[in-house]
Amino acid sequence: MNKIINIKNKKSIDEIQIFKDKVFVPVDIKFENVHIKRLNEIIKFELFTKNDLYINSKSLWELMQPVGDAGSHNYHGLTAEDIYYALNSLLDPLAVFQVKNERFAIVPVFISSFNEPLMVVIEKDAELMNRQNAKINKIVTIYPKSDLNKYLEGINEADILFKK
Repeated sequence: MNKIINIKNKKSIDEIQIFKDKVFVPVDIKFENVHIKRLNEIIKFELFTKNDLYINSKSLWELMQPVGDAGSHNYHGLTAEDIYYALNSLLDPLAVFQVKNERFAIVPVFISSFNEPLMVVIEKDAELMNRQNAKINKIVTIYPKSDLNKYLEGINEADILFKK
């Protein structure tokens, strides 16, 4: 069973918050109305072919746990509002760059509860938990990024697709 969250609806903050409060059985969460394909026009490059973003419930839960080390992800202490506003700000990026292979980072202009921008890492053509041929845009992680300009200076220029 999958969960669908309309990211343009402010009630989605409450729906995201539910995943912080309780570890659910593994489900894929579809964030619809993200319109991520519109980012192609901004970066002048066809990066995304599908509009929605997905994340699994465990990853979403981990993003909102108090800051610290954890299994496959670090806990980042994000609020449901941080996630909501970051996803709604993806079409206004400070930077878009390739992280590795089919993973790309988008840093929206939104400033998080940490007083820093958030880096949203998305894997293109990823698999759903139960469907290996889904070819989705999967949120791998979201985390606060301090000293963004210094970080971008260390990235290979060919990997930077857009920078404000």
